[in-house]
Amino acid sequence: MKNIVYYIFGFFILSSCSPNQDENGDFLHGVEYDTEVGVSNSTIKNIKKITTIDDAGDKVITTYNYSDNKLTGVTSDNNSFNYTLTYNGDDITKIVYKNEDTASGDAMINTQNLTYTGGKLVRSEGTTATSDGTIIYVSSTNYNYASDKIKSIVTKIKDETNTTEMFTLQTDYTFVGNNLTNFKYSLTTAPGPVTSSPIVLTTALSSFDTNKNPLGTLPLAFKLVSSHFDLENNVVSGFSVNNYKTLKLTSNVETITANFKYVYDKDGYPTLGTSEMGTVEFEYVK
Repeated sequence: MKNIVYYIFGFFILSSCSPNQDENGDFLHGVEYDTEVGVSNSTIKNIKKITTIDDAGDKVITTYNYSDNKLTGVTSDNNSFNYTLTYNGDDITKIVYKNEDTASGDAMINTQNLTYTGGKLVRSEGTTATSDGTIIYVSSTNYNYASDKIKSIVTKIKDETNTTEMFTLQTDYTFVGNNLTNFKYSLTTAPGPVTSSPIVLTTALSSFDTNKNPLGTLPLAFKLVSSHFDLENNVVSGFSVNNYKTLKLTSNVETITANFKYVYDKDGYPTLGTSEMGTVEFEYVK
């Protein structure tokens, strides 16, 4: 099962949903925390760079690249992952996500071709392949909504010949107002002679501030694809208008709870987040 998870999720680490990704950190001695400044300021900013340092001291810098105010790619300074986005007008039509094991050099490339109805992303089809182009899996994904918010994303994964169903990957989302308060990943094997228990990862988000989300302006289609296919580097917190302060992550093997504090700029955007597990620094397009 370890190899299956590796191929589908990239490197199935709880880091992005646990406290060493996204809004990390806490307990920084000598840091003076601002009170919440609210969102009355109308200034809108695009995220440019996120620097995360986990509790082991490992540092990753993620850079968001734009052209004509459109997100065109995402890169990491250690080459562990990158995204390339293709547009037709204002719609993202293709997303290519590459995840590489920096120790072994092994890489997986997930390519998704996107289809819209009424301005909403409703379907994507794609493949997961090795760096030499060898196809490992073929996937088809449906995006389901409740009014204007995502409700669930369901992917059927077949073998390289696109004939034998192997897995179902599903993400379910729950919102309270304009903030995402719960999301659940589940990976289930197709019925067959050999069965295994589903892999389930549930994250509860709570105690939101009243400030602006640093990932809020990222394209919705990018956030949908990333939150579903890329657990390590996904931007699921960007679905919320505000920033959560408490996270509870429950997997098949453990439960993690983390509390977050933020420093804000004059426009109400976080510039620093801290928790028991590390820190994250946000920089914006000037």
